[in-house]
Amino acid sequence: MSARVGRYVRMVATPGDGPALAEGLLKVAEGMRSAPGCELYIVNRTPDEEDAVWVTEVWADEASSDAALNQDLGEAGLGAILPLLAGPPEFIELAPVGGPGLA
Repeated sequence: MSARVGRYVRMVATPGDGPALAEGLLKVAEGMRSAPGCELYIVNRTPDEEDAVWVTEVWADEASSDAALNQDLGEAGLGAILPLLAGPPEFIELAPVGGPGLA
């Protein structure tokens, strides 16, 4: 079993703010490019929920994930998206084992 950790995160914006939430999360994703241990951080939209945004994350290990999540919200870019949320994010924890895109 890999030491990698992953998650799917579903966020729902206040009505009409789905595009702004996605744009804000793309800025967060840019910051994650340089985060140690971040192997994947993809922002996703679904055609049937205009205000929902999903983030797919894969981290090299739990410590890398924890370090990124424990950043100052402003530093991570998350502070700007919080006012757009209609409620708390939903998390599905994963244990990635491999496949295309993961070395």
